[in-house]
Amino acid sequence: MANTIGYHFVKSAYGSWLPGDARGHWSTAWDEQIGFCEPHQLHEGDPVRLRMAKERMKHPPTRFTVAMIEAIAMAVEECANQSDWRIAAATIEPTHMHLLLTATHLDIDSTAKWIAQRTTKRIHSTTCFTGPVWSEGKWIEFIDDVSHWENLRQYIERHNLRKGLPAQPWDWITPQ
Repeated sequence: MANTIGYHFVKSAYGSWLPGDARGHWSTAWDEQIGFCEPHQLHEGDPVRLRMAKERMKHPPTRFTVAMIEAIAMAVEECANQSDWRIAAATIEPTHMHLLLTATHLDIDSTAKWIAQRTTKRIHSTTCFTGPVWSEGKWIEFIDDVSHWENLRQYIERHNLRKGLPAQPWDWITPQ
């Protein structure tokens, strides 16, 4: 078994990637008319499921403002400073965030939940936004290959470059 060298953690803003999305979805939702959607499997877009998901939303979709993005970055920095993992690359978009984390002895699912909770608290305490911050679920990819790690790092950095930012605008998050 290969050793994990890190994780690609992706979290979507509330309402930004619903079950039925044309890009595909990972929903485990069950519905009497449609049936059960298998977990851990990418499903094709489904306009009926998308309509149903939109009808169930209790709040409008969340889009991160500059202040919210800064709050997320600050909370992630605090989490990194209190942990054995470090951030090799990060991008915080208006609809989602990507973090490339080094390996940790901690449970990565619990770590991801902790990051989501801390970022939510920071947004609610430092901005006027009071709605839901993140969608349910997350994407965590275990990385055990250096070339895969490097490809993900470059992929995340390209997000920042497309926004006119430096490749590592959050380099201050990673303590030395």
